[in-house]
Amino acid sequence: MNVDFYLLSAARRAHRLRPGRAYSFGREEGVDILLQDALASRRHAEMRWNEGGYWLVVDLNSRNGVLVNGKRITAEVRMGDGDQLQIGGQVYRLYLLPPGGDPGSLGSQAPQISNLETMGPGFSLNDLQQAGATFTGVVTSGGVMELLQFFQVTAKSGRLDLSGGKTTSSVWMKQGTPFHAASGAKLGIDALVDLATDPPPRFSFHADAAESEGRTLQGSAQGILMEVARILDEKRK
Repeated sequence: MNVDFYLLSAARRAHRLRPGRAYSFGREEGVDILLQDALASRRHAEMRWNEGGYWLVVDLNSRNGVLVNGKRITAEVRMGDGDQLQIGGQVYRLYLLPPGGDPGSLGSQAPQISNLETMGPGFSLNDLQQAGATFTGVVTSGGVMELLQFFQVTAKSGRLDLSGGKTTSSVWMKQGTPFHAASGAKLGIDALVDLATDPPPRFSFHADAAESEGRTLQGSAQGILMEVARILDEKRK
């Protein structure tokens, strides 16, 4: 399952982290993420990829330490979606996006502590789309099924809106499991099949969306996705 990782600075710049490598932070030339901060050591910290599919933060014996979610670390610490990292006076937040996710839509999620830019050139976050969304993006060739697999893996809760097609559609999820779907007049599995067959071009995800009163889907996320896949296979025969 493809997941894109972005480290977002308080200055609203996103730096994409590529799995399989490490990223060093510090004041000296040659580090991956240069910190123009007197509180930072020459080589302060490192983010390392773990083959289990996540990032670890390590303090490289820095002078002022490394904080994850406000607590100073004493050993390597796993970073999860939305976790906050502080190195010196600079603060960042890690975000996971699905394929096609737009890092520009993360601007309103930036940590509001420092206004110094320490990441160097990256993604500009000035052109925000669909205000109020946690993040937005375009539906890639993997379609809606790939999007739903992303939410299953990351166990996110909220509402996925799909727009730009024939109708505006939504899927509500709790901890990655869809429990209600609506696409025009179609509901539940029929709505998901409709979206998988003819996916709208854009999506937005609202993590703080109120729960839908209805429930048109039952079972585990894997079971629901398998049922949609089975119906699609039957339609292709």
